[in-house]
Amino acid sequence: MNNNLNASKLKNLTKSKGFVTGLCAFLAVAVLLIAYNLRINSATKPVRVPVAKERLTARHLITEDDIEYINVPRAATVNTDFYRGDGDVIGQYVNIDTTIPKGSMFYRDAVVSKDELPDEALLSVGEGETLYYLTVNMLTSYTNSIIPNRYIDIYVSTEENDKAVVGKLLTNVKVLQVKTSDGKNVFDNSKESRVPYVIMFSLPEDQHLLLRKINAINNYSITAGGSNSFSRIEIIPVPTTAFFKDGDEEVKSSIASKYLQDLVLQLSEEIPEGVPDLPMPTVPTEKTE
Repeated sequence: MNNNLNASKLKNLTKSKGFVTGLCAFLAVAVLLIAYNLRINSATKPVRVPVAKERLTARHLITEDDIEYINVPRAATVNTDFYRGDGDVIGQYVNIDTTIPKGSMFYRDAVVSKDELPDEALLSVGEGETLYYLTVNMLTSYTNSIIPNRYIDIYVSTEENDKAVVGKLLTNVKVLQVKTSDGKNVFDNSKESRVPYVIMFSLPEDQHLLLRKINAINNYSITAGGSNSFSRIEIIPVPTTAFFKDGDEEVKSSIASKYLQDLVLQLSEEIPEGVPDLPMPTVPTEKTE
């Protein structure tokens, strides 16, 4: 009989308004606590991310040796635009005007591809070579037929003893980059129509000096005001059908005419001391956004 009485009291208790309200409040608090704990655990659960093993400076090529992994709280990665895998950064470059500190994550605005570097031509200058800028326009670039990773020949045109002299001075010169006067790459997949201003290539020192001596000859011809026998030497780039692809054996530039080489050297020796060569054109650096 007591059991029946207790069961009756329990049944009446569960039907009471206060019990139902209390039970609902308890369940609500329990759900909130569980959700809070899940959220805290999720926010504090470590996430494995790649960071710089050492300080990396601008234009540095990122390799596997530059990367190590650390664990950081997941909350620290929320609304943070960075690369989460080493496959996204290996083979990329540190952006210009940027330094990645030791232990820093690889933020997306600090890492760019080679093509995205404003001055990526500098990365392609071979050992013992020097970068050279040659001014061009739509006409002398053959309406944008001179493009990166293709080869050109360098012709010269001048006068000697009142006779025209035209010939090939250098052959197999690889074009590294073509830029506009405001520093933009002419061939960067932009829909904007761009006019070439300079073509950039690198040469071994003896060939580079030949072109610089031509600049000096031209400068002396200008400053002397025609009171000398020096004629300007025009440098003419001529595109060829050759091009360079990754994996191909790269062709090296060479002097095509010893006669023209000797002519340039002879004329440069006749220039009085103190006459500088014409400076190469200045091209602004286009910064990535």
